[in-house]
Amino acid sequence: MPPKPLQAPSLYRRLAALLYESIVLFGVAWLAALLYGLAVGQRSGVMDRQGLQAVVFLTLAIYFIGFWLGPGQTVAMRAWRLRVVDANGRPLRLARAGLRFVLGWLWVLPPLALAWLTGLDHVAGLGMLFGWMVLWALASYLRADRQFWHDAWAGTRLIDIPR
Repeated sequence: MPPKPLQAPSLYRRLAALLYESIVLFGVAWLAALLYGLAVGQRSGVMDRQGLQAVVFLTLAIYFIGFWLGPGQTVAMRAWRLRVVDANGRPLRLARAGLRFVLGWLWVLPPLALAWLTGLDHVAGLGMLFGWMVLWALASYLRADRQFWHDAWAGTRLIDIPR
């Protein structure tokens, strides 16, 4: 029996795509940081850190929103045959893709902010981040359609692409 059209792909496939995406993003962020550092003569990561963070954030926004507006798939989503669409199965528009990008930060910002506010060391902060990401992923099982919460709030859906 084929899955319902707007039913989420398996959690395994979505997390595998997320892991693949993190590898791709390492290169994307590294290249953006390198170009920024060369452009401003940066000698260390703490020199003009806010500017570097802004450039990397904007680079990630362009990467995700650009791919979601075009084919509806990033590099990793294409490899795992996933596509992002709006709640009605249509391609995303700019505002919805931007909202999904911002809400996607819920995967990492809450534990990072809490670790910073409480002064946790890096190992404890990474442990908290990992634990939060596991809970956030499993929270999709609280929804009948199994979509991640940031997708539900953004009015988007991840769907399977047939072979």
